[in-house]
Amino acid sequence: MTDLSTLSAAAKAWPFEQARLVVERLKKTPKDEVIFETGYGPSGLPHIGTFGEVARTSMVRHAFRCITGDKIKTRLIAFSDDMDGFRKVPTNLPNQEMLAQHLHLPLTKVPDPFGCCESFAHHNNKQLRELSSIASALSTSSCPRPRNISPARSIRRC
Repeated sequence: MTDLSTLSAAAKAWPFEQARLVVERLKKTPKDEVIFETGYGPSGLPHIGTFGEVARTSMVRHAFRCITGDKIKTRLIAFSDDMDGFRKVPTNLPNQEMLAQHLHLPLTKVPDPFGCCESFAHHNNKQLRELSSIASALSTSSCPRPRNISPARSIRRC
């Protein structure tokens, strides 16, 4: 074990505790790859809570990679419940009247209020992919140094 692996194996922070549980599970059922999954419902614009979903999973993935010395391949999969029904119009969106006409439809059938994507779900999923790419960049770099994220790389509307 490297020094980082030794330190990671003893770390008390919750991402390392969760990663150790994955390591223990792999001892019973070895695998060539570990998939870390997260998801959200795209019924509103992504926000800090949405980022938190992706970030928490990415932190556990990063801890796992540090504990295992990056010897086991990992992937992050973020899924979207974009067939969920559009229950209410978020107040922070343009075109409120148009959106109100599409209540109770699947989010993939609700027009994009910004006019740049195929649907409201597609717009929000694009935003989630941008959040995921930032979180993934933080966790896919070699331990312990995260890849630099440019401050100019921000979440933006289509």
